[in-house]
Amino acid sequence: GLYPFESHFFETEGLRYHYLDEGRGEPLLMLHGNPTWSFYYRNLVSAFRSTHRAIAVDHIGCGFSDKPQDYAYTLESHVTNLERLVVKLDLRDLTLIVHDWGGPIGMGLAMRHPARVRRFVVLNTAAFEKPASAVFPWSIRSCRIPVFGDVAVRGFNLFCKAALIRATWHPERFTRQIRD
Repeated sequence: GLYPFESHFFETEGLRYHYLDEGRGEPLLMLHGNPTWSFYYRNLVSAFRSTHRAIAVDHIGCGFSDKPQDYAYTLESHVTNLERLVVKLDLRDLTLIVHDWGGPIGMGLAMRHPARVRRFVVLNTAAFEKPASAVFPWSIRSCRIPVFGDVAVRGFNLFCKAALIRATWHPERFTRQIRD
């Protein structure tokens, strides 16, 4: 009931890339961060689908998209996947709505296809050319430590659990249904 949308899938590099595509009109392309997925934009999709074409993706590794263990989860790969979808759907005059990791992904798309992007809505993100040069908190950097990072993130889902606590004002307000 919280996600009353029809799922669409696009194949990229042999992987299933999930997205929502609701309504008609000027396109709004919504790009989530990490560790969220298109569910993050469910209320915006519902609010705008009567006046706009509301599109929300699930990056590879998130939501209903494939989650391969041996995939290069890099900024470059996420931008390329998004670029392929935008070209396939022939999206133009886009409003990019970006949050968190969706910011660099969306800005990467805009750098490759500036004529397709009309405006930006930027929510709590950073846009940088070389993310390796940015300074990240220890809690995020620790996810890249060999062995420890894999066990913490893939084995115990600690990145998601920590984000639920650290990145929300009142985490106790999340119902079990939303947490799941």
